[in-house]
Amino acid sequence: MNMNETDHPASASDVPWVTSDHRMRVPDTSLLPGSEKAGPAAVGLLKNAARGAHDTIDRFADSAEPDVQRLGESVAAAGETLHAKSDQLRETRDEWVEGVRTTVRSNPLVSVAAALALGAALARIAR
Repeated sequence: MNMNETDHPASASDVPWVTSDHRMRVPDTSLLPGSEKAGPAAVGLLKNAARGAHDTIDRFADSAEPDVQRLGESVAAAGETLHAKSDQLRETRDEWVEGVRTTVRSNPLVSVAAALALGAALARIAR
């Protein structure tokens, strides 16, 4: 086969099949902790990084603690207020029911006439 100046050998990217140039590169794991070749510098670097991350998380937790405490107190106070308001509404409802009961017992005919008039008005509105 003669090669002139315009001919060039096929490179690995020109051929449709896998060649030795297409091999997948495997990452070097020799510096990971637990590796027999892991250098003390790499292990120390990883330990320092882990210690720094741990310290950062501790500082974040310490700075967030007062805010979380205040939030918990606010939620507890809101719960107590809501409970007191629901008790107050329950008492008001009971007073109204008792007032209506007393009115109906003292004026039964007027109560029946009022109920009929109210029912007729609602029926007209509903049409």
